[in-house]
Amino acid sequence: MTTPTRTHADGPDERSIGLDAGTGGSPGGTGRLMPDATLPMAGGGALSLDRYRPRWNLVLVMLGAPAVSPSAARLLTALAAARADVEAEDGQVLAIGAGAPPALPNDWAWPFPLAFDVDGSLHRHVGSIDDAGAPAMALYITDPYREIFAVLRPFEPGWPENAGDVLQWLRFVNIQCPECAVPDR
Repeated sequence: MTTPTRTHADGPDERSIGLDAGTGGSPGGTGRLMPDATLPMAGGGALSLDRYRPRWNLVLVMLGAPAVSPSAARLLTALAAARADVEAEDGQVLAIGAGAPPALPNDWAWPFPLAFDVDGSLHRHVGSIDDAGAPAMALYITDPYREIFAVLRPFEPGWPENAGDVLQWLRFVNIQCPECAVPDR
C-alpha cells in the first residue's frame, strides 16, 4: 500500500483557526482534533460529532456554501457506492453544509447524514475556508477519537479521485492505531 500524502490547510495558521493541539494522539496523525459540534440536520434533529466517538473513523465532507459542487457530488456518489467498504474500515461519512438548511438542495441524493453549519463557524474553526474566508469545500478524515489524519481540498494534490483513495486513508488510519479497536456496537 502506498502511504497517503498528508496535506494541511493553507492560509491562516492552524492555531489561529482553532484546530485543537491534541496530546496522546494516534501515531501518524496530525496531532489536531476535529472539535465536537452539534449541528441541525436536514429534516430536523441534530447531529453531534461526539456521538461517533470512539466508535468510528469519520469522513467529513465539508460542503461549503451555497450548493453541492460537482466535485462534492462526484465524491459523495463514489462514497455511497462504496459505503459497505467504508463501514468495513470502521468509517462513517458525514456531510456538513454551510448556511441554513434551505441553502442546499432539498433533493439530497446520498445516504449520509446531512447537517448544517448555519453560521459557518465550524468551517472557519477547522480552516475549511476559501481565500476570502468564506466556507469552502474540504475533506477531513479522522480516527475514532477525532484526531485529524487528512485535510484534503479540491484542486490540490491528494484530493481523492475515487472512493478507493478514501478507503486507503481509512486503512492508513486503522494501521496507525491498532489499539483503537472499535468497541462492540
